[in-house]
Amino acid sequence: MAATPIRRWFSVSQAPTVALRLAESDEAAVVRRLASLDDQPALEGTVLLALLDGEVEAAISLEDRRVIANPFLETRGLVQLLRLRADHIAGPDPRRGRHALLRRAA
Repeated sequence: MAATPIRRWFSVSQAPTVALRLAESDEAAVVRRLASLDDQPALEGTVLLALLDGEVEAAISLEDRRVIANPFLETRGLVQLLRLRADHIAGPDPRRGRHALLRRAA
């Protein structure tokens, strides 16, 4: 499987910094803003954030695995990282089933 590039306006020598971390309780407004930008309801429960150069650009709920992301950026790679990390933290999403995980690994 080929890697999905995360694209922004960067010089060739400057690569973006990606960080994944759990949202703090005082970041609820940031998650609501991202959900509003994505025209989605806010995430509930424990939320894992994907930051690109310090800015929250995508998030996933560890409870129901719903994802929100900045619709104005290419966030496919960030979302893939979020889903993978969510599986590590909370276990595989039972809605996807074992066969989906096996297909992805092939």
